[in-house]
Amino acid sequence: MIKFVRPFLLAIPLLFSSCIKEEELDTNADILEAYIPSEYLKTAPIITNKTIEFKVKSNVDLEKQSPFFIISPNATMYPPNGTTRDFTNSQNVTITAQDTQWKKTYTVSFTSDELSTRYTFNNAELTNKNRYYRFYEIGTNGDNIYDWDSGNEGYVTVAGSTPPEGYPTTIAPGRRGGLSVKMQTVYTSKSGELAGNPIAAGNLFLGTFKLNIFNTLKSTKFGLPYTGALPTGLRGTFKYTAGSIVTDKNFNEVKGAKDSFDIYAIVFEARKKDNYLTGDHNFEDPRNIAIARINENDRVETPQWTEFNAPFKLLEGKTYDPKKEYVLAIVMTSSIDGAEFKGAIGSTLLVDEIELVYETDNDE
Repeated sequence: MIKFVRPFLLAIPLLFSSCIKEEELDTNADILEAYIPSEYLKTAPIITNKTIEFKVKSNVDLEKQSPFFIISPNATMYPPNGTTRDFTNSQNVTITAQDTQWKKTYTVSFTSDELSTRYTFNNAELTNKNRYYRFYEIGTNGDNIYDWDSGNEGYVTVAGSTPPEGYPTTIAPGRRGGLSVKMQTVYTSKSGELAGNPIAAGNLFLGTFKLNIFNTLKSTKFGLPYTGALPTGLRGTFKYTAGSIVTDKNFNEVKGAKDSFDIYAIVFEARKKDNYLTGDHNFEDPRNIAIARINENDRVETPQWTEFNAPFKLLEGKTYDPKKEYVLAIVMTSSIDGAEFKGAIGSTLLVDEIELVYETDNDE
């Protein structure tokens, strides 16, 4: 009996090992987090699918910077972490996946430019594997500056094969040629409907978006560092068409309701941590200093480019000191209650030539 058992037992490992497939190597090649000394930063690093932007204070020496990155597990990076380089102009970092076949090159830039006071939205590029558009400005050193973000990154999770033009935030022809930003309220998916978020309102805002699946209102981080005089107003041009049926988060029709859009700006006090407003701020954050919001009577449907001018109003008991650091948020959306997943599919807002107004500005 022993003579038969021993060969059988020896054959088990051979049989078992022949059934095991060779473990597949990791194909991820992403930068997940980016770091420089916190005292250099105006705001958290902005990470996109292929860019890293450090917004730094004007006294930072860009010629000798050594950023540190957290990358995908098992991936490698060139040049190595902590390499000191001249970031007067942007530099590249290449991430190679474990399988060595997948690679991604990131453009890393340091910008000390002050926040722009006028935006034409003429610069847009496809991002996140060409799924959707993102708007950018061009800095004094020629690098792209990503002041604006949207909720498109969240819509990716339900978009399927939706083309870039079908995303909530996309591009459209501008007022004087070039481009404008197009925001449209769209259906998400059956799973989104069951989860209580049947629609996604198009939006665009100064700040960044990082998907929080447990609380989507915390995904939007409104605001960028701002210094200088308090603006007297926010003005720009728009077109708007309201969708025909307003629904709530349960996708039930709200009888008699009419959809509308929103455009507003908030100047609020800066702080070292969480220096932004989230989507659930409801204009009640105690840091708020002044608010400019398009008047309800001016939120009209119009197929023509129409101008708006919203004055900044200091909140009661608040003062503004131009020597202090603040944060500025500018937010636009195709459905005014879109953050609560209430709105009308098909509502479409186009915005162009938006700018901050100051007392010294001359009327055009």
